[in-house]
Amino acid sequence: MKNIRPANKIRRISGLFLVLLVITGTLTETAFAASGKMVTQNWSAAAVFYSSQSDETETFRMSEDEFLKYKVGLEERLIVAYSTYYNRLVDKEKEALQESQEAWIDCYYSYITSLEQLWLAPVKIYFGVPGQERRTNVYRDIILLLLVNRVTDLEEWNEQRFARIEGFFFADISNELVSAKKQLQIDMGLCLYVIQEEYRAKISDSHQKFNTFLDSNQRFVSLITTGDETIITAEELLQVQRMSSITQIHYQGCRFFRREREE
Repeated sequence: MKNIRPANKIRRISGLFLVLLVITGTLTETAFAASGKMVTQNWSAAAVFYSSQSDETETFRMSEDEFLKYKVGLEERLIVAYSTYYNRLVDKEKEALQESQEAWIDCYYSYITSLEQLWLAPVKIYFGVPGQERRTNVYRDIILLLLVNRVTDLEEWNEQRFARIEGFFFADISNELVSAKKQLQIDMGLCLYVIQEEYRAKISDSHQKFNTFLDSNQRFVSLITTGDETIITAEELLQVQRMSSITQIHYQGCRFFRREREE
């Protein structure tokens, strides 16, 4: 018997790396471009200008040594989680997990390669609400979130805990999954649109490798849950929502990077 928890109560995206320091006196007035320059959207001044007051994430405040220590710690935890879970599986289950893990590793290192060229320096991100802008490190955010999400999955699955939806919500959640996948493609497209051309091919490759991982992961989940559609759908929705959130962080960083140079 599987130990099932509701999908909305387990394995949510970790906020550990995105905890904000509240800074008083956030600026919310509209910013205007200097003569002959253009601001393409009405961001608040605190969002437009890097030096303006704003919240700072934990990844923004990390030293490089602290980040590397955290990253290596998560990678070591991932190895243990994967090995522990793999060793309790049998035959085709092992093969399917190995395949999905290899696809995840390809995706993970693709993001490292894509992001480390440009995103080692911190930027500011803004989601359209004055006061919600924050200085952060897009590279660190994404790499650590990828690790946290995969570690959490493997550890939860090892305890036979899966995301699931109640039967009477299945149709609604299935429709939500369709919408979420469309939104993810929009997020990825916007990200590619705003990033500099020389980085576009690598980011596009990272997006494709996530889709390859998603397909592989769903095959494993289907196998390990003997085709339980409620679990398969809930697990896929969780993966898609996570990647959409990660892509939004990247997209917002790209927008600020361009805007900073326009100003």
